[in-house]
Amino acid sequence: MRRALFLKEFRYLRPFLFLALAILLIDIVDKLLDPSALQAFSQSLVSLPGQLAASQILLGFALGSGLLVREIDDGTLNFLDGLPLTRGAVFAAKFEAAILVLAVYPFGLIVLYTLMHLAARESLDHALHPLLLLTFFGLSMLVSAVSLTFGMLLGFLRYLSWLVLSLCAIGIALLKDGAPAWGAALNSAELLALRFTGAKWHLPYATIWTQLGAALLFALLAFGLFKASGGMLARVRKWQRARRLLLVPAVALMLVAAVSGLVVLQQRGPGPETLDKMVKDVHFTPSAGGHATTAHYSFSYPALGGERIKPFIAQADRTFTDVAALLQIDGGTPIDVDLSGSTENHLGTAYFDRIRMKVQGAKSTGVLAHETTHVFARRLSGGERGAQLDGMTVFNEGLAQWVEGRLSAQGQASAQQELAAAIVSARRLLTPRQLTDYAAFAGIVDEDLKYPLGAAFIERFVRRYGAAAPKTLLHTLASPDFPRDLKGYALWQTAFQLSGYDLDLVFDDYARYLKGLEPKFARQIAALPRPRGSLLVTGALYEVALRLDQPLPEDAGLLVRFRPGADSGSEQYRVSYSYLSDAGKPLAVVPENVIARGEICFQPGLRYGGIVVYEPWACLPAASAKVTTASDR
Repeated sequence: MRRALFLKEFRYLRPFLFLALAILLIDIVDKLLDPSALQAFSQSLVSLPGQLAASQILLGFALGSGLLVREIDDGTLNFLDGLPLTRGAVFAAKFEAAILVLAVYPFGLIVLYTLMHLAARESLDHALHPLLLLTFFGLSMLVSAVSLTFGMLLGFLRYLSWLVLSLCAIGIALLKDGAPAWGAALNSAELLALRFTGAKWHLPYATIWTQLGAALLFALLAFGLFKASGGMLARVRKWQRARRLLLVPAVALMLVAAVSGLVVLQQRGPGPETLDKMVKDVHFTPSAGGHATTAHYSFSYPALGGERIKPFIAQADRTFTDVAALLQIDGGTPIDVDLSGSTENHLGTAYFDRIRMKVQGAKSTGVLAHETTHVFARRLSGGERGAQLDGMTVFNEGLAQWVEGRLSAQGQASAQQELAAAIVSARRLLTPRQLTDYAAFAGIVDEDLKYPLGAAFIERFVRRYGAAAPKTLLHTLASPDFPRDLKGYALWQTAFQLSGYDLDLVFDDYARYLKGLEPKFARQIAALPRPRGSLLVTGALYEVALRLDQPLPEDAGLLVRFRPGADSGSEQYRVSYSYLSDAGKPLAVVPENVIARGEICFQPGLRYGGIVVYEPWACLPAASAKVTTASDR
């Protein structure tokens, strides 16, 4: 009888099975059509967690929300009660059939990525890592179980179930900044986040136990409601009028809460504002009275600094024409420039057709050339409609840095920029393709490396395809036919292809150039220590103790970068500069708001010659910190 019941439930769930298979088939076709997707585990597994978690949460909840209440709403529950089966057996059969269906997609996806690894693996990444894959599959099934049981429980709310799910998702997102540890523990997607120190995967045990407990709680509550269905339903119907009176304000309250939560989340980030609105929202710092107009610029500046600023303004038009000539364009309409200052930690910033900067000696001409290039690039790529350029940050910043370098006194990359590129190449910090994914780029190296590395890429691009190549590519981005939903490598590759250029050839030139810089700076790079860190705790204060494999140069300094989790954006990173303890040990204080899931993620770094070079991330359990006293540190 139980076997027949299981087969009945499995037949009912066949649409979900076909949906899972269809999604899997789409992934397979996508990988077959994109040769660049053929990658070993070290690269391919990076994109797997987010994709798998989202699909399992949505599919599991959709499946679970109708699994139990269907029997009640269709009137078949009384028929099942007449069979020699308990409601516990019915519940178990439904759960088993649902879990089997939900296992299809993660299992198929792991098999697909394993086959890709077998085809693309190299000597340095040859192992299959079966334990890692088994753990990953187990955690994906826990995600499925949580979403399934939550759907089974909320299914009793009928059409309100998805609204409640949305409220829960918004609530977890709101906890991300205020209480990251709670937000991580309650977020099922955190189960699949990959956190490695060397070859060891640090599992989020706090999240695992929280989610396991939640799945059991949801299952027990759903089973209790399912077992009580029938008599309880009859009692609810007696109070139909009162239920309706309560339902309307409850729904209204939930909608208000959802909208309020979305507004708060939108205010935290850039949000879905249109570019037109962004332009209108740009405000410059008020300044007293100083104004000047040239052929190509309109300047506003503090009146007290007029004498100091006049020489800069006198040569500004020459900068405009030099930048336009280098890019082989006519420049266009004049640009508004506010000389009252830029944003913090920036010499200058460009907002569409406006520039903000501060005049600080001879280098200000280079800053004006840099920001003028940004204005020209935005105009060429479509102006207010050219959002694609925002997805090519390293290209955009590299172009501006390249122009600034070409117009400088030496007319080429500075020794500092070459050293930065040589370090990145010698220590294998970035692959050329990672220039196309700015989120990954900023998570591996210091964001400021986008300037020297981007300029090196642009120099190879121009040398291969000519001085007009950047202009041609930016015009391609502005084309009405250019796809608007591309990101990362696909965006770059499409822009280059439609412009008639080969992106991979430019990457090859870029890699050879960086490799060629290594001998020039080999002795300098070899003298730079590589810091490593371990955790210390003194009372409630956590610190990272830094160790060096060789002496620290006199003009170098140590720092540590922290983040709450592997999926944290660069805006959540925090940096602590090291100090020497009484015992002469370099220590860096751990900010309180980065300790999440009971672990501390940090990245030791070295500042040398104006360059910051970070080591790989390490995520260590806070409980593993060595207990010390102030005198021991």
